[in-house]
Amino acid sequence: MPLSRIGAAFRSSKHNECFVFVDDKYVVLNYAPGGRKDRILKGPQHIVAGFPVLARTPFENGINCAFETQHNEAYIFSGNHCARIDYAPHSTHHAKIHRGPTKITNVFTCLRGTAFEHGIDAAIRTLNTRVLLFKGDAYALMDYHTDSIHANHYIRTGFKTLVGTVFENGIDAAFKSDKNDEAYIFKQQYYACVNIDQGHPIGGHLLGGRVKRIHDDWNALRGIMQFH
Repeated sequence: MPLSRIGAAFRSSKHNECFVFVDDKYVVLNYAPGGRKDRILKGPQHIVAGFPVLARTPFENGINCAFETQHNEAYIFSGNHCARIDYAPHSTHHAKIHRGPTKITNVFTCLRGTAFEHGIDAAIRTLNTRVLLFKGDAYALMDYHTDSIHANHYIRTGFKTLVGTVFENGIDAAFKSDKNDEAYIFKQQYYACVNIDQGHPIGGHLLGGRVKRIHDDWNALRGIMQFH
């Protein structure tokens, strides 16, 4: 059986909680900044079991990317489609789709003609309405409210501490921590915590000094991922 990879993640409006999606399943967990991530709050369960509103949409079999906005809303992506949802953190059965599903460029016209037009690998909301979008070895800083791109970079030039790591050529999933300047990034069986300069396109240092294996610290994901 091939090893599973995290498809998407986003921070919940509830303190220290996040949603993590792997294939057609998801889990809600307490990610306890600085500690081991052992506490499962919900799941694992199928996306359509937890989010009935996503049945018969491009998202029922997997979510490729996601990022939270204000209140209980998030953008979710699958292929070249996206939607804005109210994920109803207290009861996802009451989740609603506020916009979409529709093509990414129908929502974010600023992405037309870019690498992000046909799909986004990962995203990190940084400050207010600004979000870092990752696709392959490239990333951009977008303002999702004004529908504008502020910068384009390669990971190796914007996140110099990731050069020589598994993340240099791409990121599978990511989410912003409740700690103002920290974000978690994931690829294959690895993760790292990185410093984010809020609202700016350049990433900071690798927190903890090294890349780690997901199974070392994220025990809450053992029920949804296949590990070595």
